Amino acid sequence: MADELKFYLITDLHHYAPCLGTEGKGFQKALSKDQKCLKQTGPIIDAYIDRILEDEEIKIVLVDGDVSCNGAKESHIDLIPRLKRLSDGGKDVCLITATHDYCVPGNEVGEGFKCVGDEILPATQTTREELVDLYWDFGMNKALSIHKESHCYCVKLKEGYRLLCLNDDGDREFCGYDEDTLKWIDSQIDEAHANGDYIFAMTHHPVLPPSPIYPIMSERDMLGDWEKTAKHLADKGIRFIFTGHTHMMNIASLTTEKGNEIIDVNTSSLVGYPSVMRKVVFDDENVHISSIQLTEFDADFDGMDPTDYMKMRFDAFLNKVFDTVAFDYDTFANDVAPSFSFTPERAYKLKFPLNFIGKQIHSLTFGKLGKILCISKAVSPEIKDRSVKDFAIEIVRNVFYGDEPYTPDTPEYKACKAAFNKIKKLAKPVKKLNEPLKLLDVVLDGVLYNAPPADWKGTFRK
Repeated sequence: MADELKFYLITDLHHYAPCLGTEGKGFQKALSKDQKCLKQTGPIIDAYIDRILEDEEIKIVLVDGDVSCNGAKESHIDLIPRLKRLSDGGKDVCLITATHDYCVPGNEVGEGFKCVGDEILPATQTTREELVDLYWDFGMNKALSIHKESHCYCVKLKEGYRLLCLNDDGDREFCGYDEDTLKWIDSQIDEAHANGDYIFAMTHHPVLPPSPIYPIMSERDMLGDWEKTAKHLADKGIRFIFTGHTHMMNIASLTTEKGNEIIDVNTSSLVGYPSVMRKVVFDDENVHISSIQLTEFDADFDGMDPTDYMKMRFDAFLNKVFDTVAFDYDTFANDVAPSFSFTPERAYKLKFPLNFIGKQIHSLTFGKLGKILCISKAVSPEIKDRSVKDFAIEIVRNVFYGDEPYTPDTPEYKACKAAFNKIKKLAKPVKKLNEPLKLLDVVLDGVLYNAPPADWKGTFRK
C-alpha cells in the first residue's frame, strides 16, 4: 500500500521578463490584447514560490506548461533562477512546456516580443528543441523514460507513484499525441501497473471541456482528439489528469462505455484572474484537491488591490470583446478573437448572430429585454434594472473563476431561460439561425450554471 503523495501544481506562468520593456505605448498596446498581468508576472510567481517554500511537508511541485510569454528567450532565462529556488529549497520540480514556450515565425500564437517606446519588436526567439536543455533539471533529469520526439517523460515521484508528464505541444495545428507517442504512453502505464505503482498524468491542453461552450468556441484548444484520447487513457487506467491552458478553474469527469472514469483537473493561470494554485493529496483511498489564491504581491498594481486589478484587467478585455463584436466586427474577428483562441474563420461564420446580439446587448437591461420579448412576468423586479452587458461580462468571468453561481432557482437563470426560449421560437422559421442558436442552451446549462463537482475543491475516489 502506497504512502500519501502530496504536491502543489501551478500552470500558465506566461512569464514576461522586465528587460523586454514594461513602459511606453508599445507595451500598452501589447497589454490591451491580453488579460494577464505581464508587468507583474515575476512578483506573482515569486509570491507563490515563497508560499510553497514555507511548506516544509510538501516536497513536489508540478508546473503544467506555458511558462513563458510567447517563447521569448529572455523570459525563459529570467524564469529559470526562480524555479531553481524551489529545487534549492528541497522541492522536486516536474515541468512540461507548451505552445507559448517556443516560437514559430508567423504563427498566430505569436512570437516572443519586446516593447521599445511606441514599438513592439521581436525578442530573442526560442526554438522547441532548446526547451529540453533549458528545463532539463526540472523533471527530465529524474525520468524513468523519455519519449524524445514529443518531449514526454515519466517520473517516479515517490515509492508507489508515477507521473506521466505529457507534452502535447505538437505543431500547434494538432496539440495532442501521435500514434507513436500513444504507444509510449501505453507502455509506461503498463510498466507502472506491472510494478504495482499508481500512475496519473499532467498535460497542458484540456482533455475534457472545462465548460460546455469551450469545444464550440475553441475546439482547437482542446487536446487533439480529446474525447477519443480521454476514453483511451481512462480505459488504460489513468483516472486523474491535471491540465492548464484555458486559464479556468474547473473539474470535469467522463465515464467510458467500459465504466472507467477520468477526471480532468483544470487550473487557472498563475498571472491572471483568478490566480490560483492547486494543492493535491493522494491517500490510500481518495484524492483531495484544494486551491490556494494569494492576494498580496511585492509589486505595484497601479495603486489597486491586486485581486481588484486582475479583475479589472479581465473585465477590460471582455469589454473590448463586446465593443468590437458590436461595432467593429473586423477588429473582433482578426485582432481580438484570436487572443482567446477563437479563429477568424469561426468568428466570421458566426458574424450574423454575434454581431446582432452584440449590438442589442449594449443598451439592454433585463427589464427592457423582458418588454421587447414580451416575457416581463419572467423578469424579477430585483433584476429589471440590471445591465445585460454587465451581466454577460460577469458570467464569462464566472466561467474562469469556476463554481458558476446562477442555479436554476435564481432570478437571473429564470429570466435568461424565458428569453432564450422566446428568441428560439421567434427565430425558428429562419433555418440558418437554428444551429447558431443552440449556443443558447449551452449558455443556460453550462455557463450560467455548471453542475457539480465543485471546481475549487473536492474529494474523489482514488
